[in-house]
Amino acid sequence: MKSNFSKGLLMTALITGSVMWGGTNVFAEELQEYTLDQMVVTATRTEKRDVDVPASTEILTHDKILASGATNAMEALSKVNGLEFKSYFPGGSAMTTMTPEINIRGLSTGTLVLVNGNPLNLNNKYVIDAIPVESIEKIEIIKGGGSILYGSEAMAGVVNIITKKTANNSVSIGYGNYGQQKYNVSAGNDKLKVNYDLKKWGEVNNLSASANPPTSSAYQYSQDRNHKENIGIGYNITDNLSFEYNHLDSSVDYHRNKIISNAFEQWRETYTKQDLFQLNYNSDSVKAHMWYTQNKINYYGGSKPGVYTKSTLTETKNATYGLDVQKDISLSEKSLLTVGANAKKEKYEPQIIKGNSAKSSDKKERNQFAVFAQLDQKFTDNDNLIIGGRGTWTSGSTNGEEYDDFSASAQYVHKFNEDKSVYISVGQSFIMPSFSQMYPSGVAAGAPNPNLKPQKGTNYELGYKEIAGNHLWKVALFKMNVKDNITASWKNEVWNYKNTDFKNVGLEASLAVDASDKFSYDIGLTVHNPKNKIENEPSKKGWQRKFGKYQVKSGVEYKLDKFRAGFSGSYVWDRYSSPSSKESYKIKPYFLTTFTAAYAPDKNSEFSLIVDNVLNRNDNLSNTMSDHGAYYATPTNFLVSYTYKF
Repeated sequence: MKSNFSKGLLMTALITGSVMWGGTNVFAEELQEYTLDQMVVTATRTEKRDVDVPASTEILTHDKILASGATNAMEALSKVNGLEFKSYFPGGSAMTTMTPEINIRGLSTGTLVLVNGNPLNLNNKYVIDAIPVESIEKIEIIKGGGSILYGSEAMAGVVNIITKKTANNSVSIGYGNYGQQKYNVSAGNDKLKVNYDLKKWGEVNNLSASANPPTSSAYQYSQDRNHKENIGIGYNITDNLSFEYNHLDSSVDYHRNKIISNAFEQWRETYTKQDLFQLNYNSDSVKAHMWYTQNKINYYGGSKPGVYTKSTLTETKNATYGLDVQKDISLSEKSLLTVGANAKKEKYEPQIIKGNSAKSSDKKERNQFAVFAQLDQKFTDNDNLIIGGRGTWTSGSTNGEEYDDFSASAQYVHKFNEDKSVYISVGQSFIMPSFSQMYPSGVAAGAPNPNLKPQKGTNYELGYKEIAGNHLWKVALFKMNVKDNITASWKNEVWNYKNTDFKNVGLEASLAVDASDKFSYDIGLTVHNPKNKIENEPSKKGWQRKFGKYQVKSGVEYKLDKFRAGFSGSYVWDRYSSPSSKESYKIKPYFLTTFTAAYAPDKNSEFSLIVDNVLNRNDNLSNTMSDHGAYYATPTNFLVSYTYKF
C-alpha cells in the first residue's frame, strides 16, 4: 500500500510539473475601491471580486467576526445565513464522538472545512471550536458544492478559515459567569508568529433532556468542565512559502441524571484533539499545499463522578497527509486555465479499551488521488464561462473496496456593469464513504457496512449580485439532488449506515449596508425545504423533513471614536427534528442573540464585553434527538475581557 501511494504521489508531481510553464496571471483586473467589495479565493481557486464569483458566498472578516460576538470559528459560522450548526455543550463542544457540525443548505456531513486551503475534515470530524477569533484573518464560505476543485466532502459547500500571516502582539485575559475564563497570548514579527489561547467553562446544569415530557427513565446532561486550547506557530520562510502548525484541543467533563428522581446515572470525560501541519506555497501562477493532520477522540467514564477508574475507554484515531497543487495558465488575455492534482493517504484506527485490557484496534487505510482542470473563458467584457472537471479514484483500501468518480461543472456569469452581475451554475459533486461510516466505533458501536456507495449529487443555482453605492445585494435560487446520501439509523441498540436520497430547493437573499463610517448592518433570509428519503424502515417511510424551513439572520455594528458595539441575531422556525429511529416531528423555533461592546482608552488597551443568549431563551438547538429530546442553548452568559497590545 505504501508503494501505491508513493506512485500516486509521484504521478501527482509529474502532472503538476508538466504544466509549470507560462507567465504570470494577466487575467486579473484593476479593482475599484469599495467598502463592501471583497476578494474571494476559495470559490474558483483564483482571486476574484465577490460580484464576479458565480456562487453564493459569505465572507466573514476579522472585524465582522468580532462584531458578531463569536469567540471561535464554530460560533462565527453559526451566525451565517444558510448555515445551521449542531452543538452539544457551550462554545460548540463535542459529546464523546458526536462532534459539532456545520450544515450548509440542510445537508449533513456535506461541508468541507479548510484552514488556509488545507483540509481539516477527518471522517467528518473537525475541531473548529478551538480556533480562536484572535488568529483568524477571515473566513470564506462557498455554498452549493465544491467537489470539482476540492474533492470529496465538499458536496454542500466549502468553509476556508484563513489565519493571520503575522501575530497580533497582544495579551488578553477575560472572566465571566458559569466559571468562564479566557487567556490569549500572541507574539511575533514579520517572520515568526506564536499564539496560545485557552478558554474555560465551569458547571452548567440541565443542558439536555432525553424526553419531553419526562418519563421515569428520562435523563438530562449537565456540564462539569469545558476546556478549549489552541497552540499556533507560523513561520514565513519567504514571501511565497510559509509553514504553520496548530494544536486544537476541546475537552468536556459531564454527567447524566434522571430527570424525575435526580438520581446520578453516568459520568464521562471527553477529549477531542487535532494537530494540523501545513506548508503553503503561493505565487502568481502556482499554488501548492502539503499537509498532515490527525485527530484523536476519546472518552471514558463510570458510575461515580470524578473517579478516574477507566471502566470503559473508547478511542478513535484519524489521520491524513497529502499534497495539493495547481497551476494557472494564461492562454490569452481572456482565457485562464487552472489545472492541478491531489494525492492523500487516509488512516483510521478505532479502539475500545475495557478495564485494563485492550480490544484489537483493526486499522484501516486507503489512498485517494485526483486530477482537475478548470477553464475560465471571457467571450466579451461582460460574459464569462467557467467549465471544470475532476477525476478521483482510490487505491490500497484495506477492505479491497475501491471507488472512482468523475464530476463536471459549468458556470456562466453576465455582468451588466462593473458592480452588477447574474450567474447560473450547474455542478456535480460526490462524497466518498468515510471509514467511520463503513466501520463505526464506540461503546454503542455501529454495524459495519463496508459496501456503502459514494454519494453523488447535482447542484443547480441561479444568482444575482449587485454593489449599489453602500449596499451589497445578493439573491440565489438553488436546487440540490443527492443520490445515495449516507445516513445513520438507530436500530436494535446499534447504529446502521446506509444509502438514502436527499433533496432541497430554496431561496437565499441578503443585504449588507455600510450606512456610514460609524454604522453598518446586514440581514439575510433563507427559505428552503431539505428532506431525506427513507425506504425499508418500519419506523420511517417516505421523505422526511430536516432542519428549519425559514431562517433570518441579522447583525448591526456601531463605531464611535474609542467605542464599538454590535448585536447579532438568528431566528429559525418551521423546524423539524429528524431522529434516526422515528418519523420527523415539528419542534419549536430558536432565536439566538449576542451583544458585544468594546472601549479602547488608548491605542494599546481595550476592554470588551460579550453577552450571549441575551433573551435567556431555553431553545432546543438539536435537530436529531429522538423521543422528543433536546440539547438546550446555554442560559444568558457574559465574558468581560481586557487586551493589551505591545
